Amino acid sequence: MKAIETGFMGRNINSTIGIVVALPSEAKALVGRRNWQEAEGFSYCRSFLKDGNELLVVQSGMGIGNAFSAARWLVGKNLGALGAFGVSGGLDPGLGPGDLVFADAVFMERENGIYRVWKRDESDSEAALDDLAAKGVTARWGPIVTVRQAVLNAAGKKALFDQTAAMAVDMETAGVAQVANQSELPFFAVRAVCDSADVSIPEALYQCVDQKGSPRIFYLFRLLLRRPLLVSHLLRMKRDFTVALGGAPHMRHYLSIYGGEVNE
Repeated sequence: MKAIETGFMGRNINSTIGIVVALPSEAKALVGRRNWQEAEGFSYCRSFLKDGNELLVVQSGMGIGNAFSAARWLVGKNLGALGAFGVSGGLDPGLGPGDLVFADAVFMERENGIYRVWKRDESDSEAALDDLAAKGVTARWGPIVTVRQAVLNAAGKKALFDQTAAMAVDMETAGVAQVANQSELPFFAVRAVCDSADVSIPEALYQCVDQKGSPRIFYLFRLLLRRPLLVSHLLRMKRDFTVALGGAPHMRHYLSIYGGEVNE
């Protein structure tokens, strides 16, 4: 599939901006407490930017297939732009929890290799990142790679970084980018680093949430009874996740420059 080089920043978007997030916590961090509605298996909410444009956020659950389906649902809502937001693993050793990666390219892992599915329009404005830098926020343009299975250990992250030079890894962005390509919509993606490149996450703790991001309380309770030393890993994960979600206001600031501030 040929990557369509469509951008978002610097364009005049006069319609609904659709954003796919995987987890309820990411959605709450982005738009605050809202009355979420259900349609066709998706949870979504509507809010309005101060210039009158609509922001439509949908929770997809984890994984590229879920993100693709959620993005396809959004496309039917007369979008002017389509985007993805959420936390990610860090691949670039220079990035830490809470640092932001604004996609300038998106790669996708397939059975026979990793391929680029989207590239940023070089004419897009730099103003949002310049403004964030002036506020002391670490935000960089860089590639994002979407994989089929979570990359949980430092060795795996290093191998993926060496292969792709991507700054961040997730399991959803490429699914949304594919839909934007197919629909010829401007696309953007912003990822907040959660676990940095040198951090490994125990597989057992990763299994403590389901595909929709809901905690598996009884599983976690039994796990910690058997392996109490995992408590320190769990506390670190919680801390880093909270720091990463703190990047959501900067995403709102990004939208404020190119679409008006989000009404709370």
